[in-house]
Amino acid sequence: MTDNSATGITVAIDAMGGDFGPSVVVPGVVEAIRDLDGVRATLYGDTAAISVVIDDLDADGLPLDIVECSEDIEMGEAPAAAIRNRPDSPIVRAMRDHKDGTVDAVVSAGSTGAMVAGSLMLLGRLPSVDRPAIATVIPSFTGRFLLLDAGANVQCTPDHLLCFARMGTHYSRALLELDEPKVGLLNIGEEASKGTELCIESHRLLSAAADVPFRGNVESRNLLLGEADVVVTDGFTGNMVLKLIEGFGSFLQKAAAGAGTGSSGGGLRDLLVRMDYAAYGGAMLLGVRGTPIIAHGASSSRAIANATRTAAKLAALRMPARLEDALASLA
Repeated sequence: MTDNSATGITVAIDAMGGDFGPSVVVPGVVEAIRDLDGVRATLYGDTAAISVVIDDLDADGLPLDIVECSEDIEMGEAPAAAIRNRPDSPIVRAMRDHKDGTVDAVVSAGSTGAMVAGSLMLLGRLPSVDRPAIATVIPSFTGRFLLLDAGANVQCTPDHLLCFARMGTHYSRALLELDEPKVGLLNIGEEASKGTELCIESHRLLSAAADVPFRGNVESRNLLLGEADVVVTDGFTGNMVLKLIEGFGSFLQKAAAGAGTGSSGGGLRDLLVRMDYAAYGGAMLLGVRGTPIIAHGASSSRAIANATRTAAKLAALRMPARLEDALASLA
């Protein structure tokens, strides 16, 4: 199936990123580009290593380019220092090309910290955005919901969460095609008086914001039941929730394998398909002047393919410009 909405878009991909590098990243990109009509992919990294994989994939004629990079950012490096000290790494080169308009989005399964730091240092924030947020799509019983922040900001203020809710509202309308998304605040109870000072004051701000379709607090036990379409929280809590849900997916995989081929096993396998993070591939960093897509470090080729598709779609939707216009109207 082709997608004509992203015609003319070029997606930059960090071919060296993630746990497996080109051996997994490149096949995923090739898979996506076969399906995306009019979309180009530019692979950043070690040309020789990338070319070896491409040669085995029968990719002749596909719109693929390679940008040679002599450096790489390791997962344990301090993000800001890595952006400054490794100018010829895939993330930095791709971000600079994105800023210059050579490419329309950047995908990496490498260091999340480096992607966030690179986006802030090289692309810059949108006006009215003090902190960007990682917006992750998570499957639920009724479909899917958007969680933000999923790890960009360990400490947040109520104003940050209000901004996250505003960005998440517009993002879900465009990406999830929801006319009136239900926005919830992650908390330990439904009452407005529950939780930390951050939660109590954030509830007050969200309730008073006419542009946010706020539905109140959401308890963690109800997240996967689809009680809200957009769930806002600080990045520390959000990242723990995200990893718990990913771990639950791994648990389901083991449970399905142990259940054999009976009816129970079949039901578990169906549920596992819905809970598979690879179906969504990557999360956009909202609030910066660009379209950076952060993929899981353990991404499979399928996850990279879907992250590439998501990047092309969001670039075609001009998501940063949409957010900038929406937030400017509130300034």
